[in-house]
Order: sequence, then structure tokens, then C-alpha cells
Amino acid sequence: MIQAIPQPLTFDEFIDLDDGNELLEYELVDGRLVLMPEPDDWHEEILEFLSFIFELQYRRSRLNYSVRKRNALLLENRRGRRPDIAVIERPPTRREDRQPGIRTTPLMIVEIASGNWSSDLVEKQEEYEALGVPVYWIVDYRGQIPAKYCQRGKGKKVIVLTLEHGVYQKAEYGEGERVPCTLFPELRLTVDQILAAEE
Repeated sequence: MIQAIPQPLTFDEFIDLDDGNELLEYELVDGRLVLMPEPDDWHEEILEFLSFIFELQYRRSRLNYSVRKRNALLLENRRGRRPDIAVIERPPTRREDRQPGIRTTPLMIVEIASGNWSSDLVEKQEEYEALGVPVYWIVDYRGQIPAKYCQRGKGKKVIVLTLEHGVYQKAEYGEGERVPCTLFPELRLTVDQILAAEE
């Protein structure tokens, strides 16, 4: 079981980890395993909807991108996250010897805020900013992030962080508003469509 796993772990040890329970997913923080909360149905519907929309966009535009869902992302030797969605540049070739996990800087990351929303809003924001991820969305689908952390008060929203001169600039979009996407400028997606998660 998980108690028997020696820690701290490196990212490669984390990738190869087998704790005997395929249902549990972890992230790696300072060499320690952090259990991810079990997502609810709404969370998963939003994840599938956005993954589909992004894939449709890059295929239509014939961009050499790929959408990854909860793949381990290398941050540092002893740090790795599993973003809900990461849009990456597709590797040029498929090779047997390629290392698992995402080892390049994603073009865009989406986190769908669960019970661990503070991690999405603080730790992951700092990590993705340091990594140089150009676009980071936080989908607060239940409106659970407290008002003191929001520019426009508490409520269901999409927080968009765009990297400018190495620092994230934050904007919030609520119900009835369109969410701009610099990676896919032609995308016309509203907060309501994301929350409804209907194709």
C-alpha cells in the first residue's frame, strides 16, 4: 500500500509508481505524494467537453497539437502535477523509447476546481507561471472560490490567466459571458456552454 512507498520521490519514480490501487491518482509535491480528490460527474463532463472542443479546434486548423487529460506534467525533479487538461505540441514522432509524462511546456492548461481549489488558485498558478505556460484556465463550476480571492465576487466563473512578460494577468468571466482563448482565437465559447458541458 501507499505507506510502504519510500519518499521523497523523483518525478521518474513517481511516473513508475504502482501502489496497487488503480483508482487513486496522485500529484508529486516536493517529493511527496498528494492524493487528488475524486472528481464528481459534473467535473468529468466539463473535462470531456473542453477536451473535445479543443481537439476539434486544432484539427480544424490543422495544428500539430495534442490534448492530454490528467497526464503527469514534469515541473522539477521532485514536482509533478496532473492537470485536468493540457494542450501540448504533438511530439514529432512516436518512439518506443520516449519517456512517459509531459516533459515540455504546455501551450494551455485547464484545471476544473474541485475541493482543492486553493491548490489550483495558488500553488499551481505559481508553478505554471514559473514553467511559462502561456494560458491557464480555472473553471470554478460550483462557484466555490471565496469572494476575497475573486475580482468580481463569488460565483460560477472561468478564471483566465494569460502570461505577459513572465507574469500572469488575471481576468474573470461569469455566466452569460464569452471566454476569450488566445490559443484558439476563433473559439466562441461562453461560460454557460462550459458549465452545461453540452456539445
